[in-house]
Amino acid sequence: MAGGSVAQAGLAAPGGAFLVEPAGLRPIFAPEDFDEEQRGVAREAQRFMDKEVIPRERRLESKEGKAQKEMVAVLRKAGELGFCLVEVPEAYGGLGSDKRTALLLCEKLGANGDFSVSYGAHCGIGLAPLLLFGTVEQKKRYAEKIGSAEFVSCYALSEPGSGSDALAARTTAVLDESGEYYVLNGTKQWITNAAWMDVGIVFAKVDGDKFTAFIVERGTAGFSHGGEEHKLGLRGSSTCQLILDGAKVPKANVLGEVGKGHLVAFNTLNLGRFKLGASVIGGAKRVLADALGYAKDRKQFRTAVADFGAIREMVADSTVQIFLGEALNYRIAGMIDERIAASDPLDTRATMAAVEEYVIESSISKVYSSEALDRITDRAFQWYGGYGFTEDYPVEKMYRDARVNRIFEGTNEINRLLVPGTLVKRIMQGRLSVDAAMADLEARSRAEDLPGLPTPGLARAHWALQRLKWIALTIFQAATDKHGVGLDKEQEALIALANLIIDCYAVDSAIARTEQRMAKHGERADSDAVAICLVASAEALDRGVVSAWRQLEAMYEGDALTPWAERLNRLSAHLPGNVVAWKRQIAATTVAAGRYALSDY
Repeated sequence: MAGGSVAQAGLAAPGGAFLVEPAGLRPIFAPEDFDEEQRGVAREAQRFMDKEVIPRERRLESKEGKAQKEMVAVLRKAGELGFCLVEVPEAYGGLGSDKRTALLLCEKLGANGDFSVSYGAHCGIGLAPLLLFGTVEQKKRYAEKIGSAEFVSCYALSEPGSGSDALAARTTAVLDESGEYYVLNGTKQWITNAAWMDVGIVFAKVDGDKFTAFIVERGTAGFSHGGEEHKLGLRGSSTCQLILDGAKVPKANVLGEVGKGHLVAFNTLNLGRFKLGASVIGGAKRVLADALGYAKDRKQFRTAVADFGAIREMVADSTVQIFLGEALNYRIAGMIDERIAASDPLDTRATMAAVEEYVIESSISKVYSSEALDRITDRAFQWYGGYGFTEDYPVEKMYRDARVNRIFEGTNEINRLLVPGTLVKRIMQGRLSVDAAMADLEARSRAEDLPGLPTPGLARAHWALQRLKWIALTIFQAATDKHGVGLDKEQEALIALANLIIDCYAVDSAIARTEQRMAKHGERADSDAVAICLVASAEALDRGVVSAWRQLEAMYEGDALTPWAERLNRLSAHLPGNVVAWKRQIAATTVAAGRYALSDY
């Protein structure tokens, strides 16, 4: 493995650098860093959700609410408040806010899944392609109207036969005899906002092989939508097929370049992934608060449900996942903003380069956060007992709504495969160096000079995380040595590697965030954050050790296994500590507050 780091002075760490750099080496943006203007945005979004969305969520998902397009009216109210203009440049009538503010808004609006996905499809993936790839004329024509929600937008990539394999799309586009229109034929599947859309980003293959993005307007002859899908969850959002039957789209509505639609699609998805990560963490906070309210009131055996140890362990686990989710998501937004700030703010190439730089972290955000929401919702469901299975309480709806997050924006399996796959490419391109880290590990290991267990406190979380990173790099090296260029075909190995790397990034982000908190408040004043880091690092290390041995034993046997086993044996470790006590401390704070209480925005 070779390559030199290309970190530039003044820029955030290169993507993937968390694997080879100590936690906290560089400052990260964390929720504690929001300024008063951003906190004002958060308060306004919270009021909007409390007034306009959450009280109406059953109505919005009802057949009557869908038929009357009540969600469109809610979207337009959000537009009036400027929520859909947040990333539109001022030159096109927008607010020109940064990614941190956009992410904060996504989180607050994530308290209801129906609205969150409708909003995200409209002014997230439905607007980002236009802002990144549109001509000046296209932006002038559509950006402000989408940003005000006068036009509802959508993003049409998937097809009945191509979901995750987007480039296998069969929708075609052929230039007509006049040379002024492309004629599109095909069907798009699972399109959010399809029944309500006024304009959409639609992908097709020009002349059968040139994957291209188009801007398609409602009212285009030959363009229609199918009936609403009968879905398990997110019933308040519109999900239909888009049908193109000889649809004539003006040549001027090609978005980007003919044959370069993959750039439009993948840059948009990269942006969408960490925004989804923030949205579902917002949903997780709501479900935890709602369920805690019930669990504190509900008594069994003369004891409040929230006071049972088994329940408090679930509360602690949920708190840990939310803290880590916040840390890793806002860290991405901060790094992207830092890179964008070093260039012309209207240079969309700089934005795309910044987003692409953190494709590993964005995939991790999507996987970690969506699975955290699933686990937190499942635990909360359990606290309600049989009542959770009825429509009398919102957890039933939240449970249904949560499941699809692991499917769209690229399935979690696809995103897991992207993590080590991208890491290999970065190393081969010289964009990320692991040589120094591996050389240091080899020297320490041969000299039996691996760091010993430090005194209790956050230093122990650092110690456990460093062991986990070394284990991940060792297994990564073992896998590349074994499979070479064929590693991309070994999906079981890639998935297991991804899980190690995901844990590294999540714990690294939590530790970096906690160190910054401690610099302001001191360790004693922030003991819950320290306890969270200790729990997260201890459990991640335990998982990592077991997984690493399983991976080695799957790749090697006999004499070939011995040298790798010796290396892993020197790294394998357990972080001693009273995890039960740490979790009791974490849970006590959350239960007393009746909500996740480690953030104040």
